[in-house]
Amino acid sequence: MVGFLLLLHRPGNTAQLRYFLIEPEYRGIGLGKKLMDLYMAFFRAMGYTSSYLWTTHEQEAAIALYKRYGFRLTEEKPSTAFGKPLTEQRYDLKV
Repeated sequence: MVGFLLLLHRPGNTAQLRYFLIEPEYRGIGLGKKLMDLYMAFFRAMGYTSSYLWTTHEQEAAIALYKRYGFRLTEEKPSTAFGKPLTEQRYDLKV
């Protein structure tokens, strides 16, 4: 396995995108786009009306990908949850 992501069902017909990971040596060859295409296809097939995810400001490539799929920044908060100061960001998608 070189990558995965997880869709978690949440209340209110909402999906949460979690654990999006691609091994570093496999990044930049279109796997992230393929996983997002699969995520969005399942999201639509199941009739979800919204989705959200949390990331950090450092994940620039991932954020650019999320934005291409319609996710928009809705919340930011300072955090040290990952052992260093950073900004956690929430992105939401409404259909």
